[in-house]
Order: sequence, then C-alpha cells, then structure tokens
Amino acid sequence: MKKKMVSTLKDKKYAKLTKKEIVLISLYQRGGNKKRVHTEEVSHRAFQINRDLFSWKLKKFKNFPDITQAYKTLTHLSEEKKVFGTKNEDPNKDGWILTDEGLSFCKADLGEFIDIKKNKSNPQQHEKSYLISIKQSDFYKEWKSNKEKKLKDRTIYDVAEILKVLTSNTPRLIEKFYETKTFANELNESVHNFLEYIEVKHSDLFNEEKRKGALNKSKKLLKKVL
Repeated sequence: MKKKMVSTLKDKKYAKLTKKEIVLISLYQRGGNKKRVHTEEVSHRAFQINRDLFSWKLKKFKNFPDITQAYKTLTHLSEEKKVFGTKNEDPNKDGWILTDEGLSFCKADLGEFIDIKKNKSNPQQHEKSYLISIKQSDFYKEWKSNKEKKLKDRTIYDVAEILKVLTSNTPRLIEKFYETKTFANELNESVHNFLEYIEVKHSDLFNEEKRKGALNKSKKLLKKVL
C-alpha cells in the first residue's frame, strides 16, 4: 500500500499556498530549522504538496518533480533573507537552512502547515541536551549574570569549546554556530539570545561573507564533532 500524501490540491488550504510558502514549509519539514537540507530534498517535498507547481510541464512527465522550480524559489527566499544556502553539483556543498527571519515567518504565518507527524524538524533529545550543555557552561552563566569583566576575557576559543568544534576548523565552526543559533530560536530563547551576543562580539568571524565562504568548503573535509 502506498503511503498517503500529507497534503494534496484537494485540500483547499494547501491549494492557496504560494510557491515561496510551499518551499518554506518543505524546508522546515525536512529539518531546515536545524541543519542544511539538500535542494533535491526540498524539491521532492514541495512536489508532494503541490504537483502542479513543482513538476515538469509536459503531461507525460507530470509525475516527476522539477528541481528548477524549487531552486528558483529558494534563490528568491535567499534574497529576502528567509533562507541561507546554495545549490551545488557537489552534494556535500549543496544545502539550505532557514534563517531566524525565515523561521519566525514559518512559525507565525505557516504554523498550521509545518507541523506533521514524524517530520525531520522535530527536536531530538540529543539536540535538547546540547542546548542544556551550553546553559551549563561558565561562559553562558557569566553572560546571564552580566559579568562584564569576565566576558571581556572570553575569546573565540571559548566559543569553539561550547560548540564542541576545533578552532582550526573555521568553516565547521561557522556552520555549527549558525545551525545551533537556528534551532535554539525554537527550543531555547535564552540560548538564542546568548548566541546573538556572541555573533556581535565576534562579528569579524560570524558574518554574511564568512558564512558564504564556509558554504564553499566540502563537508567531507569538515570534521563534525557533534
């Protein structure tokens, strides 16, 4: 028996969604609120939601997803600062993640669509435990208590320690920072605010230009600690 789709055009509320809304929902449901998701994953989910908008145009190919439709939409959403990522022939470099702005839009405007059973966006226990470990760090406690003198002595090495990434692995450090900041936005507001403080403090490293540079590094060359 084939698995029934979560949504079809027979459901009027889904039929009214725009391409951008469908792609945001697809990215969220495939885990884009926590990590980068491959363009094909987003394309396939968008196709499941609305075949007419995300399939090939010729009738004999209507049962196949057209990745171009999802990619163009992701590009527009990137220009609007709702997603961050890139499409690349190397699958290790391809991927998209929701920004804080995109995540907030999903929760505020698309809340009735994004939550389905067994989707990859659901928080896992290890992710919750990871945020708890940040809250238990001395660095976080000093920030929470506003101990300015001690905070001034904190360096990027302290940031790498709470993120569990080597400072020598700069691309992964940047990527891990933004992954953590994104899912903290949903799971723990205090940790999210703490990471925003770090982003400002180390704006020479955590910025748009450096983040784009990190995307050009193959994941095969990046040692993931968590």
